[in-house]
Amino acid sequence: MVSSFKQTFRLYTRKFEGVGLLSLTILFPLLFIVWYLLNIVYSFVFNDFTSALADFYYIFLTFVFLVLAQIPFISFVQLYEEEGDIKYKKIYSIVITHAFSLFVFGIIMSLLTSIGAMIFIIPGLIILVFLFTAPYEAILENKSVWKSVKTSIGFAKKKFLPLLAIILIVSVTELIIGGISTYLIYSISASLMAQILVQMLLNLLIFPFLVIWVTYYFREWKASNQLA
Repeated sequence: MVSSFKQTFRLYTRKFEGVGLLSLTILFPLLFIVWYLLNIVYSFVFNDFTSALADFYYIFLTFVFLVLAQIPFISFVQLYEEEGDIKYKKIYSIVITHAFSLFVFGIIMSLLTSIGAMIFIIPGLIILVFLFTAPYEAILENKSVWKSVKTSIGFAKKKFLPLLAIILIVSVTELIIGGISTYLIYSISASLMAQILVQMLLNLLIFPFLVIWVTYYFREWKASNQLA
């Protein structure tokens, strides 16, 4: 886990312009779509029931699009480590090739995770962790995401706590930075748009770090277990 963090930090800082390019061209449009759709949904909230439905939709939609957003950064790591040269055209091609199957997988994964999270947080986390690396296996091995679920479950059985720790460390870090940023913005302006833009900026910077870290950790585990 520590060695994968060091590899992540090295790649993230050395190739930050590449991370930024993928964030702006793929992650940002996805985040904007999520924000736009959620803005429409929350405009119809008028009581506790519709508020709960909107919250469910928020969790569901966020997970669906973040599954898609992982693809370019997984490919980014793979090309850097295996070819030593990051070909962005190839990354965009991989995104297009895997987008539909991972979108469908993301819907199923998000539905299960959202239901688990709404009923009680722990079941949602368990489902999330066990299915989390299926897209990583699919991209790294260029195979169906459905055939990658078994490997993802096997990985989670062996590395459940470390994987959960990585997700929580990055998520809590983003929450802390986001909370501080929101407080500073409030002290200057009450603009909702300013808060949204800052949150998007944090997502653009931090989400790729999470994906790259998980990719390195997953590759490290596969190498140590000699999995094809």
